[in-house]
Amino acid sequence: MPQLWEVVGGADKGGIIVREGKTTASATCEERLSTGAILEEIELEKERLHFKRLTGTGPPEGWISIKLPGRELASRIDGDAADYAGGGGGAADAGADAGDDEEEPQRVYPPFKAVSVPQIEYMEIRDLAVKNEPGDYYGIKFPHSLAQLQDKEFGAAWLTKAFHKSGVLSKSNAVTKILEGKEFVGGGAGLKAIIKVEYKKDKPYLHKDLFIKLPHPPKGSDRYYVSCMWGHDRPETIFNIWLEKSVPFKVPKFYFADICASTTNFILITERINMRDHKVSIPKLTNAKAHYEASDFKVGDFEPAYDKYLDWWQIRDQGREHYFLSCKALGKMAGYHKCGKLHPQVNDMFPMPGPAPPVPQGIPGNVGNMEVGKVDQLVRFVTGAAAKVMPDEVKDAGFLEKWKGDVLNYMNYPNETGLYLSGGGAENPLDYVGLTHNNLQIDNAFFYHDDGGLQVGLLDWGVLACGPLAGSVQGCISGATVEVLLEKRDDFLRAFIDSYAENGGPTLDFERFKMMSNLNMMGWSSSVTSNVSQVLKHTKQKEWDSISEWTDEKLINRFQTRAHTTQFKYSLQIWKAWDLAEVFKQWTQQNGLPENKW
Repeated sequence: MPQLWEVVGGADKGGIIVREGKTTASATCEERLSTGAILEEIELEKERLHFKRLTGTGPPEGWISIKLPGRELASRIDGDAADYAGGGGGAADAGADAGDDEEEPQRVYPPFKAVSVPQIEYMEIRDLAVKNEPGDYYGIKFPHSLAQLQDKEFGAAWLTKAFHKSGVLSKSNAVTKILEGKEFVGGGAGLKAIIKVEYKKDKPYLHKDLFIKLPHPPKGSDRYYVSCMWGHDRPETIFNIWLEKSVPFKVPKFYFADICASTTNFILITERINMRDHKVSIPKLTNAKAHYEASDFKVGDFEPAYDKYLDWWQIRDQGREHYFLSCKALGKMAGYHKCGKLHPQVNDMFPMPGPAPPVPQGIPGNVGNMEVGKVDQLVRFVTGAAAKVMPDEVKDAGFLEKWKGDVLNYMNYPNETGLYLSGGGAENPLDYVGLTHNNLQIDNAFFYHDDGGLQVGLLDWGVLACGPLAGSVQGCISGATVEVLLEKRDDFLRAFIDSYAENGGPTLDFERFKMMSNLNMMGWSSSVTSNVSQVLKHTKQKEWDSISEWTDEKLINRFQTRAHTTQFKYSLQIWKAWDLAEVFKQWTQQNGLPENKW
């Protein structure tokens, strides 16, 4: 069987040069050979290939260089020439070639494999992450920064190769140019960028505006925690390669993704969702609402990309309908998982745990000085640096003193609460565990309008895993305002439960699910105590002296500062409004546990 080759270079020049003879001194053919063309090898002499063209455009036969210094022009591929029969030709079949991919090409899925991830130490990440190594799934090298993507080593030729690998681009088509690219700020899990590209042939299924997610630069704690400690990037890569087509809601169209375990580098490329601009940009927000009404949108319109912890300003009705739809989507995916409607290998990709045992008895408390110090630091921050922007109800000395004892007491029950949240003690514990989006806060969703009204699509799958379903709902609604949670929390829980049952899952006990939600809210209040230092890293102690309004740029326009400071406020308000200390006391009694280990 003759060796096949794919032209991967020349996208920025309209193809690669073909010569009539073996040497580079021989006559140049009038036409270039198109990027993406498939060739059959007739003869290979060192780095000169004598070919017969099977697909694409250009001379039907000739000689090309397969590489230039630092640049690959053609690469070997597997396959049979018969698979490409009729794909070549010159002017006589140009019309047929122009229409040969009117239908969207079929995605190419690499075989899924479990990848052993090496343990990487903090000081190693800087040296490892500068490397460009092949990805674990598609097996080609990839750029890990926007600058690299735009560099001639990668560029349009690499995008063509990558899109051919993933199957989103037909072999007779190519990316010819990267017209522009820019990074932007959004969330904290990595770098984000948008690029605009040109194709050799425009098609209705191809997007020219693309979204790219990349790792943090290879230095500092952000990169190490996201890539090594948290492992956000592999679940998102797996989801986009294999699960994009099987989830029951819109997600951005996949173009390419891969990740390399040895370097921790990854890349994700999808369509860019054409969301509307906000009425008012974040730095210009005041104490007035700045959102659109539903009547401002028509069928086919996308709403703006909402930012975390800005619901009061940015979303009509503070997002009541948006959170309801999000909880329904979570339940629907969990139901699909339970009844086998997701990818046939989903359980290899995201394994289910075994059923949780009943809540254990007799485990001693283990909260130490470190946890006490973090709680004390939060109290000092709320009553000191941030006192001017915190409501009086959460600064009350009596409340904070009691809350400190109660939250430290809660921290003494991690095993008991963890097993209960995983269904421990229920008739069928795994009814309460499954696969759905684990972090569906408002900035990880997009909203659009169709004939049925407002709809939701989902983004950002970095923490995807099988786990307690009540935790997934908590990961969604914990971003809602306190006003919305006090009014609508039960409705959100029922939206999930009903959707889960309607789409193949079992019927959950509402009261138990609500108790799980309460425990998650307590867990949230205890976990945010670790984040005061993160706030002070981004907004220094001296800067807080001049912050007296929530809309101060030094607070609202710095994501880490805004997110964590809002969590401090909301979690304390919810603890007080729902009297979570009393709820926890009732839970310990129901499960035969001591009321206090502190």
